Amino acid sequence: MRTGLLILLLAAMACGPRDKAPIDLLDRDRFKEVLLQAQLIEARVDHELIVEQTVRVPAQRYYDELFAEQGITEEQFANTFAYYAARPEELKAIYEEIVTELNYRKDLPPQ
Repeated sequence: MRTGLLILLLAAMACGPRDKAPIDLLDRDRFKEVLLQAQLIEARVDHELIVEQTVRVPAQRYYDELFAEQGITEEQFANTFAYYAARPEELKAIYEEIVTELNYRKDLPPQ
């Protein structure tokens, strides 16, 4: 999944003009939330592979569930990622907000 998602994101970045927003662009807050959830999926996959030493991790299923929950497609996410990747300062700011949110969540008591 990681390789497939990376290839999809790189392909989306290479396509189309950089100054024009895709029609299906996710708004910034929604994109940030989906990207935050994607980071949590990556952490889960890493945990399952390394700590639990699981041979097969259903990463694609995790992403499919995320996109279904958010009511978006993988293509919408990839197009939005490509849009922000062409604007590195904006993407950096989004990632900084995500790191802040994850650090905040880390300090919360377990539920």
